[in-house]
Amino acid sequence: MVMSRRNIIFVFLVLFGMSVLFAYFQSLPSLLQKKPTLLTGKILTRPMELDNFELIDQNNQTFNSESLKGNWTILFFGYTNCPDVCPTTIYKLAEVKNDVNQNLPSKNFNTVLVTLDPDRDTPERLDEYIGYFDESMLGVTGTYKNIQSFSSNLSVFYQRINKDGGYDFNHTASIFVFNQDGSLFATMSPATSVSELRDDFYTILNNF
Repeated sequence: MVMSRRNIIFVFLVLFGMSVLFAYFQSLPSLLQKKPTLLTGKILTRPMELDNFELIDQNNQTFNSESLKGNWTILFFGYTNCPDVCPTTIYKLAEVKNDVNQNLPSKNFNTVLVTLDPDRDTPERLDEYIGYFDESMLGVTGTYKNIQSFSSNLSVFYQRINKDGGYDFNHTASIFVFNQDGSLFATMSPATSVSELRDDFYTILNNF
């Protein structure tokens, strides 16, 4: 008996539906698997590519979007005259990097301080300041315009506060984690312990 066109379409739809259900149930275990989470921040649903930018590091070398590629990078914004958050964050990141280098030597990553105070934070000043904590860290500066453009790309807030004899900055203290493709992968809070930051970074390195 020759099947009618309607029956052929019906059989096709049934087979197609069965194949879709089969594929769904095959992938169900991975869908139900809990994704890694961070203690001190969050992993972005989808890594975010950055607009082009151009700054310079303490060695007067160009620092741009290509500089973020190849290794994992931890980056934060601050300034060398910062009285509290910035030196504390640098210390914590130096401790985390030292720990990772000892336990996961194949997992190279970079740490970067981007200054919000280019008038005072020259490449020479950044080199001297960072050397007190971690000589392998990059200190990055540039023009006000380029720093503002880069920080805005990451929704970083900062404001100069004038005071007698000088000035300070109120600024976002978040830590930004970039993957090996140079895309923003996660954000972390610096207001946590070294051990929590270390555990979060191990979570990232061991799962992605």
